[in-house]
Amino acid sequence: MVLSIEAHCGFELGLHRVSTTILTAALIFCGSARAGHSADDASLDIREIRTVSVLTPNLTGRIAKMRLRYALWEYGCLTGERDHGPWSDPGFFPRLPIERHRVFTGVGKAGTYNHHAQLAKFQGRYYLAWSNSRLHEAFPGQRTMLSVSENARDWSEAREIAAGDAHQGLLRRTLGLYVDEVQMVVYTAATHATVEPDDAGSRHFVQFRIDSHVSNDGTNWVANEGILKENFFFMEAPRKTRQGHLLAGAVRNGKPIAMLWEADNPAATPQLVDIPQSPAPFIPDGETSWYQLPSGRIVMWFRDEGYGLRLFVATSDDGGASWTEPMQTDFPDSTSRIRAGRLTDGRYFLIGNSFSKLLDRQHLMITLSNNGTKFDRMYSLLEDTTTQRAFGLLKLHGFQYPIALEDGNRLLIAYSVNKEDIEVATLDLSKLE
Repeated sequence: MVLSIEAHCGFELGLHRVSTTILTAALIFCGSARAGHSADDASLDIREIRTVSVLTPNLTGRIAKMRLRYALWEYGCLTGERDHGPWSDPGFFPRLPIERHRVFTGVGKAGTYNHHAQLAKFQGRYYLAWSNSRLHEAFPGQRTMLSVSENARDWSEAREIAAGDAHQGLLRRTLGLYVDEVQMVVYTAATHATVEPDDAGSRHFVQFRIDSHVSNDGTNWVANEGILKENFFFMEAPRKTRQGHLLAGAVRNGKPIAMLWEADNPAATPQLVDIPQSPAPFIPDGETSWYQLPSGRIVMWFRDEGYGLRLFVATSDDGGASWTEPMQTDFPDSTSRIRAGRLTDGRYFLIGNSFSKLLDRQHLMITLSNNGTKFDRMYSLLEDTTTQRAFGLLKLHGFQYPIALEDGNRLLIAYSVNKEDIEVATLDLSKLE
């Protein structure tokens, strides 16, 4: 029997202080050695895993209390005679006042699966792109839709800008919406899938490629097929680094990478930069987000498909040309997409389902930091009970996959509801203390 003991190497995200604790161990035998078993069968597999604390002690304690209370409620354990469950409680974190605006309602033939929201402002108008399917996620026929608004409240009728093909098995995932002064680029993952006729959930994916769709006016689009042709996935449009390149995180054949584009050519094939593998039990899935510190250090956050319910983080000090290995943080995550950014006033934010219960996406939170390395304030954006109208493959209840756009004195946050409806929430930034 091989026992695995992990040694943790904890240090500040800014790497100003490093403290290492190496866990030493001896061979331990459960009773006497049995015939046919060598001493190696009882050896210890000692691994050194780097972990990063990004929460203040106060915020860590409040998150722990929230997790405990929700667990007690789930199992019918009230903590006092005035405790009537989660909806009788005023909340563990302040609920921010937001305005919610419906962009698309997933009903009937219009498609009841809607997800992967992407939001941008181009030439004074707001654009929102997303993935749309008749019922199921990642199913032949899934396509990319687009809606437009003059004010981010009233949205146009959705129209298709990148088609799927149910008969040919083609489906599209909407990966990002990039804009600059002269063009808008929508990235889609075009995949062919075969479906077993007696089991709709059994799909075999083949023929992967990434396409870019370019428009100079938001109306007419030109597709560039196959800027990448391999098993490749990302979920956020590139943003410009201080070094002048466009950067996005991704996964290629199950391994984390960074993508770098020349700023004047976002529709072209990007340069691919390998990110070192982590010794931690970390499985990347391409849903990353990042910001850059005043020092120039880039901080990239990762969702973990290993279901450890914590975000991972990696850093780069050379504009994305090289990276540290992804390190496990103490930041909670239900295993969902995260959005990271920096406001114009200098504060950093993370928006996501920041609750350490697997796939619980009923809590959409925003967490703030003054320096990008320690987060000390968390707020609730949405915590309402939601229920799907039409159950389909891989759909979940809740508010999911946020994308954010700072727009003057407000923060626009687009997300899906139950993977059925698309909404945009407007947050007055003066409400963020």
